[in-house]
Amino acid sequence: MTNPYAAPAANMPPAMAAEQTYAPRMLATTGRIGRVRYLVYVSLLTSAMMAGAVLMVAALLPIGPLASTLALLMLIPLLGMLVVMTRRRLHDMGHSGWWCVLGLVPFVNLVVGLWPLLEAGNPGENAYGLPPAPNGWQLVLAACVIPLAMLLCLPTYLRMQYRWSTLVAAAYFHVPMPGVPEIPAPPHLTPIWR
Repeated sequence: MTNPYAAPAANMPPAMAAEQTYAPRMLATTGRIGRVRYLVYVSLLTSAMMAGAVLMVAALLPIGPLASTLALLMLIPLLGMLVVMTRRRLHDMGHSGWWCVLGLVPFVNLVVGLWPLLEAGNPGENAYGLPPAPNGWQLVLAACVIPLAMLLCLPTYLRMQYRWSTLVAAAYFHVPMPGVPEIPAPPHLTPIWR
């Protein structure tokens, strides 16, 4: 006899689990990031490195060219963060983070630099964790605006780098600067061995 109060005995498949994702953070050292986040994060870090280099050189050049050159060593942590971003992006594609070491090889670094921007990441969970959350409109807008702003600022950055290198050459090697009358360098810009 059948019980009218029993649960139905239909053969139903279990409900599909919702796709799990996580929200990546910019300065995290683990996890995965997609192409758009990678472009935004790397652009922001590169902009910070360029601005930091210009400001440190401009601030420390009156002290001496050697001090401004040594100040550039403070940019090493930012370079380390660029390596971490590349490693996270490679993890999203399912590759080992050691592939970013190829970025140190001349001419190979051009391919390694474009590879994370061109190859899509794994759609689901891989050996390196959950996939990143979908990109919002803010990230897409930043991915368009920040690299464009960097390209527009590049001539100014190159002009400042040229001026810095001519000042250092004039101070250390007594090279005349174009368009500047010959005057002796101030004592703090005169090398010790002269």
